[in-house]
Amino acid sequence: MVGLFVAGWYPSEEKAVMNIPLFTLAASLLTMAFPILMLLSGKYTSFVPWLTLISALLIGIALLSTYSQRRVLILHRGVHVGVVYFCLALFFAFMDHYSPYLGLLFCFLLFIVTFRVANKTSAGYGVQFRREWDANRLLKLESKRLSHWNIVNAKASNGLMAVSRTKQQLAVLYCTFDEEGCWLHLDVFSQQIFNLDGFLIEDA
Repeated sequence: MVGLFVAGWYPSEEKAVMNIPLFTLAASLLTMAFPILMLLSGKYTSFVPWLTLISALLIGIALLSTYSQRRVLILHRGVHVGVVYFCLALFFAFMDHYSPYLGLLFCFLLFIVTFRVANKTSAGYGVQFRREWDANRLLKLESKRLSHWNIVNAKASNGLMAVSRTKQQLAVLYCTFDEEGCWLHLDVFSQQIFNLDGFLIEDA
């Protein structure tokens, strides 16, 4: 996806660092394979719950690390579903009256969801822009955008200031503060072109 450039907006310098998700996902493949072999052979099955736990934790770390790369991922259904799979994997890992394959199944589903989210994040899916911002200024979006944007907090904040969730895109606005001042960030997770022209009231 590309954005239509508008004066005052700059491509964000934030780049996803995917080393942790890469290594933890790779390691989880091994910790999921061993318990399957143990169950099939009927040997060392007492280690299966612990390996299932380790697998879920490794993939959970990968999901958390991926989530921390992009603010917009707080809206992503893959992250939400991944948290559910993580909890179910932990729940079934040590439940003796359920099949041990259930815990491994949810680990595998968690792996698939996490891999898909991490793959898009590492590929720079979507677009990220930033612009200088007056910390005392209230956020106002062009009226046509309000049909699919919700202003959560109009004041400059490091938390979410505005969110957009449609079938075509996920997007958030937030501020960061550094020695140079305040920056307004736009993080969009979508394949579509995002037009910055007239996005804010002062740009119209």
